[in-house]
Amino acid sequence: MEINGQEKFLLSDTAVSDIFIHEYIPRLGGSAVKCYLLLLSVFQNGKREISKKDLSLRLSLTPKDLDLSLNELVKENLIALSKEGIRLSDMKAIELKTLLDAKPQEAIVILSPEVITEREQVVTAINNEYFQGLMTHAWYDMIDDWFLKYKFEPAVVQALFAEATASDKWGKLNRPFLNSIAARWSKYGVKTFSELSAFYEQNELFLDLYRHICKVLRISFTEPGLRMVESWVDELDYDKNIIDLALEETTASSRPNLRYVDTILRRWHSQGIKSKEDVENERKSWLQGKKGKGGGKAAKSFNRDNYEGNGSDSDYDEAFGLTYPKMQTAKADNDFIGKKDADKHSG
Repeated sequence: MEINGQEKFLLSDTAVSDIFIHEYIPRLGGSAVKCYLLLLSVFQNGKREISKKDLSLRLSLTPKDLDLSLNELVKENLIALSKEGIRLSDMKAIELKTLLDAKPQEAIVILSPEVITEREQVVTAINNEYFQGLMTHAWYDMIDDWFLKYKFEPAVVQALFAEATASDKWGKLNRPFLNSIAARWSKYGVKTFSELSAFYEQNELFLDLYRHICKVLRISFTEPGLRMVESWVDELDYDKNIIDLALEETTASSRPNLRYVDTILRRWHSQGIKSKEDVENERKSWLQGKKGKGGGKAAKSFNRDNYEGNGSDSDYDEAFGLTYPKMQTAKADNDFIGKKDADKHSG
């Protein structure tokens, strides 16, 4: 059987927008990237049609994983799903619209040539050091917003990138996270490099605490997480010692997270608990009250089993609404497993 077009396919190329490479790939999952590239290739070089089943087979993805990848692409407005099939969006048109969309008119700020030159030099240095000279417009807009909104000196902006990307600190080049750091610096009155230097020691103590919490809970650092931990320090006035006690309480949960710890700390705060002794006294008081009612087993050690989910310590947490549901297998997965076993027995 003769196969037509093989030479053309062998030497053909699929054009991928630089915007996709530099703006979208960093925030897409690996399966979503593979899915988009295959869709792009089929559209540019093939029959311009492909089913979900074919996508699943070509990429070795389960139907569930494929749906997650497609939904991720829909969320980024890269594709549109309909009864007729999958439609690729015009990525360049989307970016142009973003650039041309009218922004609220800000008061015109007249800058001296020296300030303009200094800002341009810092932005160029950031572009070359962190983006290989390929920084997208979204990053330029964000930096401009920092200059306008927070009145940062150029040196502060450069220090902000160094803070976020340092391998021994965060090692992350992520716009929302950089924005959260910028907002925190501004909140504490940082505008100049000398003000940043004065604030830096205090800020390092807080960031060390946040990194410690993320490590204990085995979670990634996020902007909402940063704000939540900040509220424990600034609003509740708790230090690392008290927060560590709350982290120890998470051993009663199979799915510990920041919200779980937040619930514990806010309960303690509402009860006037301020020290380690207060925590221990409150806990002893509750356990004694429970024993007095004749219900319950002997208390376990403070480092209780993550997975048992019973005993006096678990009861203690349940009494304050600190329970989390066990992870359950999705019904579709159970059906698939059941069908697989049935096929095996029938075979």
